[in-house]
Amino acid sequence: MPIEPKITATEVAEYLGLTVQAVHKRIKMLGLKENKAQNKIFFGHETARKIIAPEVKQLKIAISVVKGGVGKTTVAEALAVKACLYGLKVLCVDVDQQANLTKGLSMDTRAKECPVMIDLVEDRAKAEEAILNVIPGLDIIPSRLDNVTLDGYMMLRRINPDTIFNTILSPIYKNYDLIIFDCPPTLGSTVCAAILAADFLIAPLNPDVYSYEGIEIMDKEIENIKRQFKREVPWKILPNRFDARTILSSSYLRDLMQDNHKFNNRLLNSAIRTSQEFSNMKNKGKTIYDTLKKSTAKEDIDALTKEIIQMMLVKNRVAKNLSTQDEQLMPTG
Repeated sequence: MPIEPKITATEVAEYLGLTVQAVHKRIKMLGLKENKAQNKIFFGHETARKIIAPEVKQLKIAISVVKGGVGKTTVAEALAVKACLYGLKVLCVDVDQQANLTKGLSMDTRAKECPVMIDLVEDRAKAEEAILNVIPGLDIIPSRLDNVTLDGYMMLRRINPDTIFNTILSPIYKNYDLIIFDCPPTLGSTVCAAILAADFLIAPLNPDVYSYEGIEIMDKEIENIKRQFKREVPWKILPNRFDARTILSSSYLRDLMQDNHKFNNRLLNSAIRTSQEFSNMKNKGKTIYDTLKKSTAKEDIDALTKEIIQMMLVKNRVAKNLSTQDEQLMPTG
């Protein structure tokens, strides 16, 4: 079943600093599509984009860490969906041969007949041919097991990871505001190429010793990439699956903030708390935004998405040419 994420008029009003009445008036004035359930007005990307009219500079993000099972793909999926609901045009690039992001967005069946990154690198297909539309505003270049040969192919052919992904994808970049590379939990040419293609790297950290070691290894690998390719690699750590009530979560966060000054400045302001909502919705083949029910998962991903959008922001306002009456509904001061 396809995913059906939605955002409420109340969320958009809070995001824009408007009244809900102003958002409702704008929807009616523009003749936009909306739905109602549980006494809530909600809609998808197309309506949200016209109301929010985001003016952003493009941002490419790689989500990567040298440790499996830290929620990397869960974060990538939720971030992509929420950014799309805030009106951004989003492209996910799944370069993990496990294809969990492709499956999470219900694209695994269609991906069987679609080119994936190994096909693009081998020049057997063009980027335009590899795009699958998930929902309005959200596309994916999917993955499948074929990508397991990507690292080896790039190494044997001595393909330069510094430029390969951007060269391949440059013809389609113009169509998107946010590009998210979901990387495999390894080191190698694929991850290196994704990191070098991105403007920014997010490394999720779980409150356990193995995840912490993964962050330390990632830090060393990024330093190696900087030395080899003479490139700065901006990156931040995202605390994930944290529970402030537990000693384990608190101690690892304290270590980062106090004991290791190198990592202290790398923490994102956002953190993702432990929530069963992610796995519950995944088991149903849905995203956390397919329901209107409030949850800590939604709150945390919302905060992360706003933090990312803030990095991209040029100017964020309601669409141009507001009527005088509509402007009167907007807050003053």
